[in-house]
Amino acid sequence: MACRTIPEYTGAGSPVYESSDESVVTVSNAGVVTAMSPGKATVTVAFADVTASCDVTVFTGKKPEFACVGDYYLSDGSILSRNSSPDEIRNADIIGIVFNTDPDRMGKAEKDFLESKGLSPNGLAMATRQAPTPLPWYFADEADFTLDEREIGIPDILVYGDPVATYELADDDLEGYMYCRQIKDLRSDRYEAGYYPLFSFAEEYGLSVPAPEISTGWYIPSNGQWFDIIRSLADADIQADRLVPEGDEEFFWMNLGTLSTKLNDLLSVLPENNRSEFVPDGMMFWTSSAASPSEARFVSLDDNGFVCCYRYYKMADMNALCILGF
Repeated sequence: MACRTIPEYTGAGSPVYESSDESVVTVSNAGVVTAMSPGKATVTVAFADVTASCDVTVFTGKKPEFACVGDYYLSDGSILSRNSSPDEIRNADIIGIVFNTDPDRMGKAEKDFLESKGLSPNGLAMATRQAPTPLPWYFADEADFTLDEREIGIPDILVYGDPVATYELADDDLEGYMYCRQIKDLRSDRYEAGYYPLFSFAEEYGLSVPAPEISTGWYIPSNGQWFDIIRSLADADIQADRLVPEGDEEFFWMNLGTLSTKLNDLLSVLPENNRSEFVPDGMMFWTSSAASPSEARFVSLDDNGFVCCYRYYKMADMNALCILGF
């Protein structure tokens, strides 16, 4: 930390530096700041009748901009390498696994949010735990086939009669953060009344597993973001040239290996109370992406080598998992 004096103050002595928490950082008489332990502190310099301060964050692991796919995302927003020792991993406060480090595969809304906080978008991390029970995308006392999310800026990810075009639309669909904000803000009456259990889960998850300030907070991934989880962490080649059409709009992939086991292997070093299993026989997960007024999109994966991407009624119960941007 540098302090430059001007001539009229040259007789006022020397600058005085101070740390608000010396267990986090110390500062020498020359203004050299030294990290001591993870946390936050404020370094202040006073000279004559002038003061200035600087907020300092000391991370547990490496900084977010150095994240790699498969690294562990910590509760303070720092990164622990996936190549760390089992003891380091078990003792770290891990809340997620990094699955994307390409800002071009992040949604515009989440990048805008991070930049509004003075942060550079770096990537996305998947929560280590799933919803404890399956949830509906939307709940109603009676069947409701009229709730059109296009009214609030959420597009239908569906091209009738063309599975490949539907895949391309789904793969480019990266706005999970925006969809969750739109539901909460523009469907606020229904949201507060409990009619969007899938989206409420993301908010509830943030209360039990707080996301760091240097992130977007937890939200439900969109269709394209789920594809990136499966590609990156389960090593699955889910591209258009391997797609198998089913019906007029749906599609799946096969012969992709033991997808659930690959995900479970990444989680296996964590304590049992800090991870959820991907069931080898298969699981269906809601995305935050809509398909029609009555339907939303989901993905499924298993150890038989199948990944499916279909649409189904919003009132059906399916599994849920959160992600965050950092």
